[in-house]
Amino acid sequence: MSSNQIKNTRYKSNTGQTRWASVEEMQRSATKVDLSAPVYPTGGIPVMSDGHTAYLDGRDTHTLIFGATGSKKTRLFCMPTINMFIRAGESFVVTDPKAELYVRTAGFAKDHGYKVVVLNFRDIGYGDMWDPLALPYEYYYSGRRDEANNLVNDLAATLSAPQKENSSDLLYPMMAEGLLTANMYLLFEAAAAENAVNLRSLTALCSQSSLESLKTLSGKMNNQNTIGMLFKGTLLGENEKTVSSIMTVLYGMVNIFNMNKRLTDMLCSNTFDIRMFGHEKTAVYIIVPDEKTTCHFLVTMFIKQVYEILIGEAQRQAKLALPIRVNFVLDEFCNIPKIPDMPSMISAARSRNMRFYLVAQSIHQLKGRYGEDADTIKGNCDNWIFLTSRERDLLNEISFLCGEIDAWGPGGAEKRKLISVTELQRFNKEKGECLILHGRQYPFITYMADIDEYPDFANYQVIPIPPIEIPHPNTFDVVKFTTKFAFAPEGVPFSNPD
Repeated sequence: MSSNQIKNTRYKSNTGQTRWASVEEMQRSATKVDLSAPVYPTGGIPVMSDGHTAYLDGRDTHTLIFGATGSKKTRLFCMPTINMFIRAGESFVVTDPKAELYVRTAGFAKDHGYKVVVLNFRDIGYGDMWDPLALPYEYYYSGRRDEANNLVNDLAATLSAPQKENSSDLLYPMMAEGLLTANMYLLFEAAAAENAVNLRSLTALCSQSSLESLKTLSGKMNNQNTIGMLFKGTLLGENEKTVSSIMTVLYGMVNIFNMNKRLTDMLCSNTFDIRMFGHEKTAVYIIVPDEKTTCHFLVTMFIKQVYEILIGEAQRQAKLALPIRVNFVLDEFCNIPKIPDMPSMISAARSRNMRFYLVAQSIHQLKGRYGEDADTIKGNCDNWIFLTSRERDLLNEISFLCGEIDAWGPGGAEKRKLISVTELQRFNKEKGECLILHGRQYPFITYMADIDEYPDFANYQVIPIPPIEIPHPNTFDVVKFTTKFAFAPEGVPFSNPD
């Protein structure tokens, strides 16, 4: 390994409470990989790399990468790490706002036998289709009712989150969320015969035009019926003004599906099976515009559903872990809406053979999105990588975590920071200088190779995102369905066994 490329630029002897880790200590704590080898023993983020040889963290650990815009987070870490996943045969799900990760790594993945999935919210009609209701519906009727309920609740929570965040009164958003959940169950029970369990039908049910039909249905349902209880508590238990306000909030939750019909149709069919991510090598790229936030909630919805489904798959394995490791590389992690239960997700993922790589610009951004949960997320990340920032809180925290040393000043012995805030702001971007807090090792500063310095990753093939034929789905006709049972006695329309 080239000594002028990989070195600890600030190694010091132990003169106090802390010190810099040596190159040898870092090498012993990681897995050495010859980057020209066709297969790697493990995938993981490099903690040392000169483009020819790398030392990877192949453990079941999570990683937090901090760097301001333009700090080369993607080129120094995301792109090389994805290529290393591919050589190790590990699945991955990546957020890819500019499609640059797809351009640089998708061809490499395809050449190595990967199934390549592209959720393209930038150019609808190119890539793959995903139906968020398909697996909850399948589980609902296959005896996996608890898992179906969890997935339905997750979908409702994700769709209602913006309304909750922007409301000073949580009553209406909470009631609208309950009604949204009821509508999903209504689809499972009533729309199956019409092959109309999809987001287009859900959007129609959430409109004011369906209100009277839903009221009629709720009046016919048995009080022991889950759907009936949810409907009656909202539609029949409140005055007209309150119900109208709830419906307005509800419609706001699904309005994008009404406004963007092509996007909605794309979300009414499946071209892949999420359950297979942990069973066969799969590369998943989520391309979403970073210049506008319209579709960002879909990223949150997808990641949450993938995680929950893979947890279920892991529980069915003899070792309670996925056969193939799945890595989540979430670039611009704090720019997508808050992922529900993220602290518990990141805590439980490790033992199921899943890892998270979270890329953020600042601690302020992380706290702004996750509030008090930000500390839990940080605490569960064994690796912290710092590139550059002007944010005082982040600089102070990194400096604090690196510790203090005993030093001599004008007044005699004193404590000094191992690295000061001023020094942290002066890393050499062109050389890829960064600070790494790795596991239980002392802090380490090194130069990391740029993706163009990896000869074995240089000859990448750019594969076009294939066009898709998006079918027009059936839509559940709630008026027709209600009319059919207009004179039926209470509790007749359908049953909902719990």
